[in-house]
Amino acid sequence: MSDAGTNDSTDLASAFAVLSDFLGTTGLTAHLAQVESKLVEATATEAGAVASQSGLTDELLVAALSVRAKVGRLNDVIHASAIAVTLPHILEPGEQVTNRPSLGAGNDETRPFDLETDRRIAEFKIAQWKGADTMRKRGVFKDLVYLALDDSGRRAQLYVVGELPGRFLTTSAAKGLWALGRSSPHIRARFTERFDPHSTMTVAEFTAGPAAHIEVIDLRALVPALA
Repeated sequence: MSDAGTNDSTDLASAFAVLSDFLGTTGLTAHLAQVESKLVEATATEAGAVASQSGLTDELLVAALSVRAKVGRLNDVIHASAIAVTLPHILEPGEQVTNRPSLGAGNDETRPFDLETDRRIAEFKIAQWKGADTMRKRGVFKDLVYLALDDSGRRAQLYVVGELPGRFLTTSAAKGLWALGRSSPHIRARFTERFDPHSTMTVAEFTAGPAAHIEVIDLRALVPALA
């Protein structure tokens, strides 16, 4: 490794240490609430003292910015790792991957699905839902629509984490076009033309109808680390 690479690793390790020390010694929400109270009626000098005493320093800010810059693609790493460790569990004897899997972020028209084999197509949604998941709901429905539009006859699967994505797809009374509200005009047009010409179909109706053949599979059974 070059000196530059070594220095980068050392700097990142130092930044992690600073950030870890701060987060490990206090409950963040309660700590920030205390700082907020101390700052009421504070002068410039007093505000500086409060910040310093509470650990909210220039060093902490630089460390947090450094860590965020370095791990900004952590979701991509999680997505790629989850697909990679799942493959040995789902590929059947003789089944072969026929197209480059889509392990990272970004749209590639030559790779419409996260996984394509000679027997199946699959999409992976690795996010762990928390309850208020509007963007995640739209994302999982969009992937369901993409899978339903495929005419290859291959087995279609949607891998998710937890019970909430499947519950949303099977019970939601939200309109399908609402769920596609942030998708491209092209996918909305294809959905309307093929499945919902009157723009009345709900998410649950689509899941039970045009998408009934798509398996929605909880990844926690295959990848315990996601539980």
